[in-house]
Amino acid sequence: MIRISKSQIVPESLTETQTYDGEDVQERLLHDQHRKCYLCERTRTTDFEIEHHKSKKNFPESQQDWENLLLVCGYCNKRKASLFDNIVNPTVCNVEEEITQRIDFNRKMALFSAIVTEESHQKTAELLNRLFNGKKGLRKIKEELFFEYALSVINRFQKILNNYLMNPTTDNEQKVKDELQIDKEFLGFKYWIIRDNKFLYQIFHKDIIWNKQH
Repeated sequence: MIRISKSQIVPESLTETQTYDGEDVQERLLHDQHRKCYLCERTRTTDFEIEHHKSKKNFPESQQDWENLLLVCGYCNKRKASLFDNIVNPTVCNVEEEITQRIDFNRKMALFSAIVTEESHQKTAELLNRLFNGKKGLRKIKEELFFEYALSVINRFQKILNNYLMNPTTDNEQKVKDELQIDKEFLGFKYWIIRDNKFLYQIFHKDIIWNKQH
């Protein structure tokens, strides 16, 4: 999960209709979020939904609030539901800097920990742990398949990094940079892999700055 840069132009359907998921809303969020779910960072094609950062159930008055709408996959939307209304807003928070996001390869677990002590960060880490590790660390079939996919992407990234470390050519350096482009998946994990290695951070620190305000 990383920070999102969202258009400030409110889609017309939000002011002219009673819907919150009009074609213009979908199109703009797909563009703004590079077709990725804002929670798990998987690329979506047709399996996406318009999610309310603060749920319709608990905040019905914000149902058509543009600032409250985000693109999400069905997997994450179902698990977030109305249980996590107080997670961080990724449009104003540098999530990847304020919540550690790592993979424990030995235990086959994703590890999320809030650096910032605010409750919103703690709840975000709790939600991400549930998405990647299942409830109370027990994964059902869909959750296991979800994690296995994430693990395969990160394993591939690790191999690209290892190739660069063993043979730091311009070509191998570019392959790492390609994996750090804003439209790639699981940038939160990749951020912490780079940050945890002083040498890699020195080389690629400029490539892991996404959507920051200048």
